[in-house]
Amino acid sequence: MLHYTHQSQIRITQTKRKRHKRRAAIEPVLGHLKHDYRMSRNYLKGTVGDAINVILAAAAMNFKRMMNKWKVEFIFGP
Repeated sequence: MLHYTHQSQIRITQTKRKRHKRRAAIEPVLGHLKHDYRMSRNYLKGTVGDAINVILAAAAMNFKRMMNKWKVEFIFGP
């Protein structure tokens, strides 16, 4: 006979808790990269192509953030 404890009774170490919080913070960013910046399929060959694809997607995301920030500053002033 097996005895299962309630999920709230299971103790999680502090290290695992930190990892979970970090992953929870990163997952939305990765989801947007995959959906909005065409990372669902890689058309470049090999591991170098994978690296190039990630760098270009991250650069596009950062560029879009900068453009949105500049647009707000231009419209509303510094």
